[in-house]
Amino acid sequence: MTVYVRYFFVGLMILFIQITLVPLISIEKISPDLVIIFVVYMALKNGQIPGTVTGFISGLLMDLTIDFTPGLSALSKTVSGFIGGYFYSETKIEINVETPRFSSIVILCSAVDNLVYFSVDILGNALNGTEVLRLIIGRSVYTGIISLIPVLTLSRKRGF
Repeated sequence: MTVYVRYFFVGLMILFIQITLVPLISIEKISPDLVIIFVVYMALKNGQIPGTVTGFISGLLMDLTIDFTPGLSALSKTVSGFIGGYFYSETKIEINVETPRFSSIVILCSAVDNLVYFSVDILGNALNGTEVLRLIIGRSVYTGIISLIPVLTLSRKRGF
């Protein structure tokens, strides 16, 4: 139980960084999503159900703090946590989390997250398809690049 309390506070810290610092590194309205990196990490480390629950809670917190469409981030992060959980395997936790495979899974889950988010969000906005595609691909790749930071940090500590 205490490990989940620790994960909760780490998630809150990541959400705080997402709100305060990430807008400073955005490039033409494209910014990385640190929360999805955390959701994928939880799914790969603990399994599909913890990843899905983490996605829902973190998405709900994002809805309450950042987004203006209630439930949209909760939906997209829940789906991404569920999909990330498909890559969970007790025998491959270290391989999935501490190698560049992690970034590949993050890019996939980020693309799903953005696809779900913008598919619903586009209904009420006047965004064209090219702009949405640019946002989906841009955010997914940028998030994947940022996800290399923990991979390189963990692999260096282990001596890989």
